[in-house]
Amino acid sequence: MSVDDPAAKAVQQLVGQLGAARAAAEAVAGRPPLGVRAVEPSAGRRGYVAAFAGPAFLCLDASMAPEADLRRAREAASASLLWEQAEALVDAAALRGLVQAIGRLLAAGDDPGGVLGTLQPVGARALEVAAWRDEPLRALASLPELERGAALHERLVGAWARFVRASEPLVARQDELEPATVDGLRAVEEAAVRAGAAERLADRLAAAMSACEDGADQMVAAHVTRLRDPAAGRR
Repeated sequence: MSVDDPAAKAVQQLVGQLGAARAAAEAVAGRPPLGVRAVEPSAGRRGYVAAFAGPAFLCLDASMAPEADLRRAREAASASLLWEQAEALVDAAALRGLVQAIGRLLAAGDDPGGVLGTLQPVGARALEVAAWRDEPLRALASLPELERGAALHERLVGAWARFVRASEPLVARQDELEPATVDGLRAVEEAAVRAGAAERLADRLAAAMSACEDGADQMVAAHVTRLRDPAAGRR
């Protein structure tokens, strides 16, 4: 990326903000954090979550001041944890592995039933999701961006489902297919499982939400500074 590229400038800005957040967290806690995550629980709302040995945590607002509101701190912690789940679930290397498996199968030239054309959109959608995952700004745990990623992944799941429906007649004809074609189809199927192409990212994140909420509760309970809960009085 060129330094004049808006994306490059955004990355440089984020790096600077993370450095400032690390320094602010150390000043508040009196010890260096193990790590700092920039979070965006909602559009335009920036915060930072710092982790310390113990474990202990500190949520900072956009001005690098300790977050005082329990609800907002909990939302920042939950966003950070949900983003960690997304990072684990969206594997750019596995997505590109699926594209490579599709390419090898198509290059073989055998297209029984004329169904392999439905794999081309799968490859295109997989590359879209991989490119999203690899964007440098994915270092920002942005829930609006996670919604965009889930929408891209939804297109991949839809494309894969269309291929599966189109290829169903081949199951009964496996004995008639070339061995190399059978092996290629199996390799694509295995690569699709590794890439998560058969299961909606939104569903997998929803299944992880309860654990993220529990984790957020533990993080605010171990917050370095006091948090204010307007509904229950001062912590």
